[in-house]
Amino acid sequence: MKRIAVVALVILIGVSIWYLFIKKYDYQVSFSVKGSPGSVYYQVISWESWGKDPKAKNITTLDTTLFKQVSQKVTVKDTVINLDWTLESLNDSITKIKVGAISKEYSIQNRVRILMGETIFTRGLKKELKVFGKQANDFADTFKIEIEGESEIPSLTYLFVSSSSNRFGKAGMMMRTNSDLYPKILENNVTVDGAPFVKIKEWDVLDDTIKFDFGFPIKETDSLPLNSIVKFDKSPPKKALKAVFYGNYRNSDQAWFALIAYAERRNISIVKKPLEIFYNNPMQDGDASQWKAEIFVPISNKN
Repeated sequence: MKRIAVVALVILIGVSIWYLFIKKYDYQVSFSVKGSPGSVYYQVISWESWGKDPKAKNITTLDTTLFKQVSQKVTVKDTVINLDWTLESLNDSITKIKVGAISKEYSIQNRVRILMGETIFTRGLKKELKVFGKQANDFADTFKIEIEGESEIPSLTYLFVSSSSNRFGKAGMMMRTNSDLYPKILENNVTVDGAPFVKIKEWDVLDDTIKFDFGFPIKETDSLPLNSIVKFDKSPPKKALKAVFYGNYRNSDQAWFALIAYAERRNISIVKKPLEIFYNNPMQDGDASQWKAEIFVPISNKN
């Protein structure tokens, strides 16, 4: 009997030491949101305010693993909370999130109090993550993405203007470059032969900046309005993954992340240089939910 009591005591001491001093997090929360890991990843690293004051800017990103993990520090008065986010794609439209939290100054107190039930620490953590989850879901509800799988980027003969911006500035730069390109097409009676498109030439995923061509497919003629800004090119058809996007074109890049997650789950090697073809004129069509774009991400020749 004494032996059993000693063994039980040793186990209890061991579990207590692990729980109070070794266990990685004081508390962990798991939940799911709409959207792919890439989309959620950038929402996490853009999240700046913890608590009631939206201008607090008290969240600092410390380290990241692209589209998979984010480590952050939250400073609230005299308390520092470290958060470790893990992102996992469940399917084409849902990301599972795990957030481990630890407050080093009050870690032991937090762990003891959690044994007795919900605490100020756990309630605050759940409340803030609930706010984040609602914002992520509300954003995902503003558009629709339908993945069609393997397809082909059509061959293109086109006039274009090159630009660069951060990813969020793509739509604005499209409007500016359109004002350079489209008048030239009209003035020179060039025949447009398809819908306008954006062709990403470079995407720095760490800085989230892009270089791209905005262009119109045309019927080639001997006389084209070429200059230092307006240029001409051709591209052959390419194997690609395809999605159809419905919504405001400023968010069409969300389909990039959906296709990246789709490719990763199926071990398809891709080149992160998407092409977007736009079928609606935002200046004429008021209902953004009906705007349609086809999104292609090239499949690598290594497949």
